[in-house]
Amino acid sequence: MDKRQLLTIGNISQQTGVHVKSLRYYDRIGILTPAYIDSETGYRYYDYSQIPLVQAIQLCVELDIPLNRFPEFMTEDRKNIRIGKLITYGTMLADEKIKAINARLRMLDEIREHIQYAENYRFHNGPIKVDFPDMLLWTIPYKGALRSSEYHLKFTKGIDEIIRQELGMCIEGGIMMLYRGDAEERFLYIAIEGDGAPVPLPRDVLRLPASSFACMKTDVNDIEHARGLFPDLFSQDYDKVVMETELFTDHYDFSHPQYEIRCSLPGGGNGL
Repeated sequence: MDKRQLLTIGNISQQTGVHVKSLRYYDRIGILTPAYIDSETGYRYYDYSQIPLVQAIQLCVELDIPLNRFPEFMTEDRKNIRIGKLITYGTMLADEKIKAINARLRMLDEIREHIQYAENYRFHNGPIKVDFPDMLLWTIPYKGALRSSEYHLKFTKGIDEIIRQELGMCIEGGIMMLYRGDAEERFLYIAIEGDGAPVPLPRDVLRLPASSFACMKTDVNDIEHARGLFPDLFSQDYDKVVMETELFTDHYDFSHPQYEIRCSLPGGGNGL
């Protein structure tokens, strides 16, 4: 073997920009076997034709394609790279990343909007009248309080189910009570995205039509506190929707959280 026609591991590292440790790792997992290994020194040597192979491996690394899948993009004799298949698969992964990033950006925008909304309470505690748009809520029957172990366990299970059913999720969640005549129902709720929601809706999803609410900030973590906050509304006979959610301000005091309690207004269009 004429080693003068080959590249040392240092040479191929310089020409491809791939670290020597990575080249050795690729050898260990069987996707980049040196063209020649000196039996006396143990030095690895590579052929110039292997440079495109290293570049293809690096493309997998950049696209987060697991390297144990790299043989799928090679012919059985390991002499040809299936570039088209690699590009197609890489494009699919890149599209998925873009969708995930866009979803995170939407979430950050929602958090920013929530912070701006919560900051309004810096100037008054309420009540304030707020018109909320049509909302879809994932609901779980629940009797407990916000910020409890039971709440967080059920909330996490709810998120898992929303993800399993491939429903988009919003940042808002909390507790909701429905007052219909003498009947009362209480739920843990998680807001989900309306776009792309299946028809008919899953049985656990409640559509809350656009409604007007009276809203108050409170330090009391108890949705039943709504009766004391809105005595005039509770003295009136109409179907009510009451919601409790946590407020997140720009300077969030996690040891002393604040909450918002809402009560739908009569004629507010809740139509449940």
